[in-house]
Amino acid sequence: MRRIGFPGFLILLLIVPALGQDLSSFIADTLWIHFPVDSTPSTTLQIKDFRQLPPNILAIKEVKKWKYIPVDQYVALNQPLTGLLQYYLHKDTVRFDGTLIIDHLNYWNDKAPFFAKGEKLNGYSRLLDSSGNVIRAWQWEFRFKPKKKQTPAERYVQMTETWIQAQETALRQNLLPDRLSPYRYRRQLVSWLDYIILPDGYILNAHLILDYPSDQQAAFVRGSPGIYYRKSAIHESIAIGGMDQQWYYRLNDRFVARLNATLRFGLNNFNSGKFDHVDFQNILLINLGFSAALEYRPVYYRGVIFGLGLHQSLNIMPEIVQRYEAGLLFTIGVILP
Repeated sequence: MRRIGFPGFLILLLIVPALGQDLSSFIADTLWIHFPVDSTPSTTLQIKDFRQLPPNILAIKEVKKWKYIPVDQYVALNQPLTGLLQYYLHKDTVRFDGTLIIDHLNYWNDKAPFFAKGEKLNGYSRLLDSSGNVIRAWQWEFRFKPKKKQTPAERYVQMTETWIQAQETALRQNLLPDRLSPYRYRRQLVSWLDYIILPDGYILNAHLILDYPSDQQAAFVRGSPGIYYRKSAIHESIAIGGMDQQWYYRLNDRFVARLNATLRFGLNNFNSGKFDHVDFQNILLINLGFSAALEYRPVYYRGVIFGLGLHQSLNIMPEIVQRYEAGLLFTIGVILP
C-alpha cells in the first residue's frame, strides 16, 4: 500500500473539513416555498401538526442532483405549516372552537394512470371538539398537471393553496357528526381479477394496486398494469404490464361504475394442429381493450368486491384472429385497508 506523504496529509486536513461543511448540501437539496404571510394571528381554532416531519417541511422527495446523483429534496416553508394554515383561516374569517389535527400530507408524482399522469396531493385531517372527541375527518386527493414554464416551487404553492381552500370549505360546512372511516389514513391494497367470456374462449386479467383510499370522492382515476392471459381454440396470448387505466364513478354508498381502457403488448402461441405456418409478426400481441362494469364496492369497506360488465377488444396483432371481440365480464377482488 502506498503511504501518504506529509504534504498529502496536510492537503487532506484542509479538504476534509471543507467537505464536512458542504456534505449536507451535497446529500440533500432544499426547495424553499414562500407564502405572503406577515404574521400569525391568534384564533379560537387550535391547529396541531401530527405529521412525522419537521413543522416547516412540506415533503421530502427524491430528485437528481446534477442530473445523475439521487438526493433527498426537502420542500420547506418559510414558517411552520400550522402557522400558514392558521393565517389563511383567520384571514378568511373561519371561526370554530376546537382543534384541527393535520395527520397526513403527501406530495408525490403519480405515473400509473396513462391518461392522468401528474403531481398528486393526498392528505388526512381531523376536527376535535373541546373534549377531544372527533367531530369530523376529511380525506383529500388532488391531482395537478404541471403548466408550461411552471417551476416546482410554483406547483407546490398551487397544491398547498388548493388544500387550504378545501379545508376552509370543509370547516364552513354544517358541523354535525359525519361518517368516519374505521381505519387510519393509509394506503390500501386492492386486487381483482377480470374474467371475460368470449365466443371462442376467455380472458383472465389480474390487477394489483397499492394506493390511497378514495371513498370520499364521487369520481377518481387509477392506473394498474396487469397480467393478461387469452385462451382460444387456435391460440393463447400473454402480456405483463400494459397501459391500463380505470375511471371510477360512485353511484351510491354500495356501488361504483368502472370504465377501463388498456393498450397491451405481449406474445402469442398458436396451436400447431391448426396451422402449418404462421408469419413471424403474428407472434406479437398488440391490442386495445375496453370494458364497462358495475361493481359492488361500499364506502370505507374491507372485504370482497365483485362486478358485472361488458368487454370489447380490438386486436391489431395477430392478424389471423378476429379483429373485434366482444365478451361478458365478471370481476372478483378484495380490498385490504
